[in-house]
Amino acid sequence: MPMKNLIFFLLGVIVSISVNAQIMMNLEEVGLLSEGLLAVKKNGQWAFVDHKGAIVIDFRDDLVEVENVLNKKKYPVFHEGRCLIRREKEGLIYYGYIDPAGIIVIEPQYVNATPFKGGFAVVMNYIKEVVGKNKLLGKDVVSYRIEEFVIDADGKTMTPMLNSRNYVPDKMKSKKAPDFTSKLLGDRMIGVYTEDNNWELHSF
Repeated sequence: MPMKNLIFFLLGVIVSISVNAQIMMNLEEVGLLSEGLLAVKKNGQWAFVDHKGAIVIDFRDDLVEVENVLNKKKYPVFHEGRCLIRREKEGLIYYGYIDPAGIIVIEPQYVNATPFKGGFAVVMNYIKEVVGKNKLLGKDVVSYRIEEFVIDADGKTMTPMLNSRNYVPDKMKSKKAPDFTSKLLGDRMIGVYTEDNNWELHSF
């Protein structure tokens, strides 16, 4: 092969390799590879790709961004085969979980939820109770409460309700989830920060 043709051939190979090596373009944000999946953001939606760049979970708008302790960035991530999702119902945001195939394994039903750690997650329920009747107005007297508890990877409740307390519904309609007062401490133990500014320890 003449030298000129060889040069053009090699340039063509280099260009071809360069083009083929480019997997995705115009991404707004990328996460870090975790459990074999990487979160990528485009047009305001997140998806998950594998280590080769193939889309495993297509772009969607319900994936929850979680702060990474290493770089303080926020993006969806899988922890122990579960990734947080959120759905809006009647003006409130509810959280649930999907598996690495993108299938919902725990329905969005909690007003706050943590990533899984050591096989468990802390979640929060919102409870509306009729506690009486206003005879003058002919309306129910309603109490609103939030309660925290631990679930396993299948959504099974592992603890009794923790730190049940009153909560104003309008706060939740601001789209900001109520803050947790409980945290997993490891080895099937959870700590609860109570209203009297003390900690309680519970095993399960």
